Order: sequence, then structure tokens, then C-alpha cells
Amino acid sequence: MTTPLADTPAPAVTIADGGIETALTDRLGQELPEFAAFVLLATAAGRDTLRAYYAPFIALAAEQGLPLALDTPTWRANPDWGARVGADAAALDRANADAVAFLREILEEAGGEELAGRDTLINGCVGPRFDEYVAGERMTEGEAERYHAPQIAALAEAGADRVTAVTMLDAAEAIGIVRAAQGARIPVAVSFAVGADGLLGDGSTVAAAIAETDAATNGAAVGFLINCAHPSEVTRGLIPDAEATELGRIIGFRLNAAEHGDEGPGDAPAAFAAGELALREHAPNATVFGGCCGTDVPHISAVAAALR
Repeated sequence: MTTPLADTPAPAVTIADGGIETALTDRLGQELPEFAAFVLLATAAGRDTLRAYYAPFIALAAEQGLPLALDTPTWRANPDWGARVGADAAALDRANADAVAFLREILEEAGGEELAGRDTLINGCVGPRFDEYVAGERMTEGEAERYHAPQIAALAEAGADRVTAVTMLDAAEAIGIVRAAQGARIPVAVSFAVGADGLLGDGSTVAAAIAETDAATNGAAVGFLINCAHPSEVTRGLIPDAEATELGRIIGFRLNAAEHGDEGPGDAPAAFAAGELALREHAPNATVFGGCCGTDVPHISAVAAALR
């Protein structure tokens, strides 16, 4: 069984998995339609591939004696993206529920003794409706709540410990997701993505987006993260707001190995770990450290080594 970290008064520093989509393509040779990892749940071979992705992170956490947060492979399991890969509403409900059950299954397969004494969190990953910020296409808070509610309900009903809105480009979509999670009675976090300038898609700072989301939801989110950016880009965005109290609401980072526009492999694992963990200077309450695009087991191993 897993223990929700959201219920822990003073959570230990936690490692998370890496960039699942890029790891599935680069390490495990998968071709993901529309970058949708959830489609692998539909076949035995796909499930074996997902096991091969998650297993090293579970082993690493057990070896290092660190708490572990695992994202479900459901970043694309929402209506618009699901339709692009032929998944209707019923199929998406099944995929989201199956994703939670699958992670619980592989954690149990890893063995109770390996997991004893550590918190583990199954995090229901909720991705954005749009990958890019186009002003005329953005949803209102109410539209975002209605759009994301079915996925969040499916993840909650399946027993996810928490949901996280990942790669959010503005506060409005984040607010809708937080409200939908409140309706489903599941803890929720919000992870904002920033560009090369350290700003969100709508040009706001992370601190401003946190403040707007908290104001509209009475601070209902358990916290905020930043993902899908290089540590140097995140630093660029946080420095101007170094004194902002909102940065105390940041609970973690799941970052890219390379900067925007860099098509190479990005930072070596040790350099990545140093860059990500240095962000605690700006976000002292951050406790969750994992990866996003271009990161895999070596990067998280380096993070774990540095934490230890």
C-alpha cells in the first residue's frame, strides 16, 4: 500500500521518476503517437515496456532508502489528445484507472520489504489541453474545470494518492484543475512549465501564477512544482521574485536535461543534479526532485546521490 505524502506533516526529501516519454523513446525504443504513453497500457508488450521504465526508479529508491513519487503515464489521457489516438471518453476512463492500478501492481511486485519504511506516492498525471500558449485558444477557469474533471475523477476513483497538473502554461487552467480535484476530493498539486526566459506561456512569473491560483482556490493545492525547463531557465525566472512569499509554496522540481532549443543530450547527470538541487536556494520548501524531458535513471541516480 502507498502512503499519501500529502498527509505527512513534514515530508522527507523525495525522488521522482524522469522524463517518461523521452525515456520510452530513447532508452526503450518506443514510438509514441502524439507522445501518448498511456497507449502502452493496452498491450502486454506495452505494459512490459512500462515496467522496464519504472523498475529502475523503484530499485533506486529502495537502494537509497528515499521516498518515491511515480507519475502515472497519463499526461495525454485527456479528451482532445485521446481523440487523436482513437480513445473516446470510455477508453480514457479505463486508461486512467488502469494506470493507477498498474503502478500499484508494480510497486507490490517490487516487494513489501524493499518498500518498507518509505513513503511512496502514486501521482495521477494530468497534462494540458494545449502544448503551446495561444491567447485566443486558452480556456477560462470554468472551461478548464469541466474539461479536466473526467480524467481527475477517474484517477481519484482508481485510488491515486494525488493528482498533479503538469506543464501548465497559465493560472486559469491550473485553477480549473484544482477546482476539479476539490470536486473529486483528491489532493492536488500544480506544476508550471516555463520557457527560456523563465516565464509562463502568458508571460507571467511563477510567483504571480502561484498567487493567482491560490487566490482563486483559497490555497487548496498542496503545493506547486516547476517542470519541463532547464535549471538555468528556472533560476532566470525565480531570481526577480527572490523575496516573494509565493516561492515558499514550491514543493518540487522535475526539470529538463537541456535548455530550450538545444537538441543535444543536455547536462550530464551530475551537472543536472547540481543545477536542480541548487534551486532550493530560491525555493527552500522544495522536497520533490525528479526529471522531465531528456532525463532518465542516471539523472535521478545523481540527484539521489547528491541528496544522500
